[in-house]
Amino acid sequence: EYKEIDNFEKKCGYFIDKDWLDNLALHTQVVIKKSQINYQHGRVLYSLLMKYLSQNNDEINVLETGTARGFSAICMSKAILDSNKKGRIFTIDIIPHDQKIWWNCLKDFDGKTSRKELLSEWFVYTKNINFIRGRTHKVLKKIEFDRINFAFLDAAHNFKSVLNEFDYVSKKQISGDLIIFDDVTKNEFDEVFNFVKELENKKIYNISYIDSNSSRSYAVAKKL
Repeated sequence: EYKEIDNFEKKCGYFIDKDWLDNLALHTQVVIKKSQINYQHGRVLYSLLMKYLSQNNDEINVLETGTARGFSAICMSKAILDSNKKGRIFTIDIIPHDQKIWWNCLKDFDGKTSRKELLSEWFVYTKNINFIRGRTHKVLKKIEFDRINFAFLDAAHNFKSVLNEFDYVSKKQISGDLIIFDDVTKNEFDEVFNFVKELENKKIYNISYIDSNSSRSYAVAKKL
C-alpha cells in the first residue's frame, strides 16, 4: 500500500488504470534486484501530466532522461492519449531502441530482444514517443526545443548530471511548467537529494516531495 501516492492521485484528480499499469510493470519493472520492486512513479507521472494537460490546450513537449525499458515514457504517453491532447515525448538513453539485449525481465525467456519488441504490446503508445540514443549531455547539445512543458529526469544520479539536465530544461520553461526528479532519497541518492534541496532554496521553482516508501521518493518542481 502506498498511502501518499493514493493521496497524490486524489489531489490531482486523475488515476491510472491499475490493471493496465500492473500489466505494463510486469513486463518492464518486475526484475531481479535486491531492493523492493516499486513502480509508483508511473502513477505520479500519469496523474501529474493529466492534470497539466487539463490546464493547457497547446501541443506540449515532454522530455525524459533515462528511458530504460520504456515504462515511464509509456505511462506519460497514455496520459496524452487519454486526455485527447497533442503532445510529443522525447526520451534519451544510451541503449538503442532496436538493439537486441538482455533486459532482466520476463521477455528474456524469449531470448535477447530490443526495446521496440519489448514494448510491442503497447505499440499505440509508442507512436508519439521519440526514442533517442546517446549520452544525455551530448544529446542535449544537438537537439533544440522552443519549450519543454514537462520533464522527468531519471538518468545518471550524480550532481553534475542532474545540474546539466536541469539547466537545459529550465531555460526552456515558463511559469507553471514542471520538472519531476526521480530518486530524491537521502542516504540512497544523496547527490540528487542535495541538488533538489539547493534548488528549493533558490526560489525559482516551487518544490514538493512525494514518498512512495522509505527508499524511493520523488520531487515535483513547478516553475514560478
